[in-house]
Amino acid sequence: MEIISDLCFGVFTVKRESELADFVKKRLGDIMSDTAVIICNYNGGEAILKCIGAALESQNILCDIYVIDNASTDDSVNKIDEIFGDAITVVQNPENLGGSGGFGRGLRIAAEKGYSYIMLLDNDAYVDEDTVKKLREYLEANPDVGIVGAKIMMADDPERIMDYAKTLNFDTFMDRSKWCGQPDSEEASVPRDCDFAAATAAMVRREALIKCGGMDEAHFIYYDDIEMSYRIKLSGYRVVSLGNARAWHDSGMRKKVSNTFARYYLTRNRHRFFAKYIPESDIERFTEYMLSRAFSYLYGTHYKGRKDIFDTEKYILEDFIRDRRGKAGERRVNELQTDGYRRIEEILPGLQSACLCLLDGATERGVVKFCKKLWERRPNAVIVLDAGAEMRQLAETCQRQLLATGTCNEKSIRIKESAEKETFGRQIYFCGHVKDIVDNMLPDICIDSHENLIAKEQDYLYFRNYDNSYAFFKALYHDSVVATIYKIREERIPC
Repeated sequence: MEIISDLCFGVFTVKRESELADFVKKRLGDIMSDTAVIICNYNGGEAILKCIGAALESQNILCDIYVIDNASTDDSVNKIDEIFGDAITVVQNPENLGGSGGFGRGLRIAAEKGYSYIMLLDNDAYVDEDTVKKLREYLEANPDVGIVGAKIMMADDPERIMDYAKTLNFDTFMDRSKWCGQPDSEEASVPRDCDFAAATAAMVRREALIKCGGMDEAHFIYYDDIEMSYRIKLSGYRVVSLGNARAWHDSGMRKKVSNTFARYYLTRNRHRFFAKYIPESDIERFTEYMLSRAFSYLYGTHYKGRKDIFDTEKYILEDFIRDRRGKAGERRVNELQTDGYRRIEEILPGLQSACLCLLDGATERGVVKFCKKLWERRPNAVIVLDAGAEMRQLAETCQRQLLATGTCNEKSIRIKESAEKETFGRQIYFCGHVKDIVDNMLPDICIDSHENLIAKEQDYLYFRNYDNSYAFFKALYHDSVVATIYKIREERIPC
């Protein structure tokens, strides 16, 4: 076996082949452990090695590790065999079945083999040395808990929380957690009941897995763990997030999005989840939510020439209505256009100074992005943020973030004081959606949180026709959406 000198996998370090051989022997035995770790891999590269290494280094617990490989095209499987050998079991799928198919197969194998506790672990995540032990001990001590999740931290900001104690909001049809994105704290270091445990690093009790029916592999990716956890909860078990058991994940939250992959799968599967589990009395409200959301994106992206987003959103709706699942077909996942901000950039060259008026619905992301783009074109441009009392906090947040980036100084951006009477530069209004602008503000400009723009008469007239166009769109799709919702709800398992 060829071993690279001074292998370092985060918390797992091996310097010589003899050390690794001795280490592997300690992990192997004639008696099968009662705990299995399932790692789903697809082109995991170096990350999967770090993931496996950390799991092997788990203290005071013997666990059997299975890597379910989704037909990787890199050399990760060869590297796994070369470095870890018989310390783990590799199961190869004939094609890429997504996280759902990989984890689903692993869960079935582990359940069939009789493991009492089965842990799910993403290939780009790694656990602390006592995390696996803490998760199993918590399940052992609390027989009413069906699944327990580790607290997920950001790998690129190790003391910042990515996922902890998330709940499902059936009013907004979203998931949420007040701790996500926040620095780690004592408050976030305790067990908390929640609605789901992310498959990034979570352990499920075999009996709960069998009772809930396992993981729905047709998701392909995203919301598979959420639905499984929720079905475990509906089966009578508690779902817990264990704050003192930590894992780190390559979150991608700080990376620039390059395609519509997450947009398509997250939205498609989220819609199906809520369609299935909302109270029957909310079906009409959910239908309105789905259709208004879809139309908002379709109407705006069509006008802006954003075919990348338009096609993805069109197929999210169409695939929901036809209940198409599994791996995305053509034109559903698209590379983002490089000219996506083109229409707004067209107004920048003429701006030497601007007064940004923040209206209800304006977003930090939209304001900050506009300011950065303006300074790229006009480095000496001066920006004044005009915000009423209710939007003052947003203005201060935007100013603070822009100053922190070093792209401007205190002379380049300031907040307008309430006593100031005179106007300053070109008036640009930031709002939630330009469709809500009733009065014609031209020649002033209006930009919304979706990067729609009213800068000329044609823009104003197009968005003034929004409501009439939506009424037609809703009439066209409403009954089909409702029919699909009722069809999906037939799958619910009585608990």
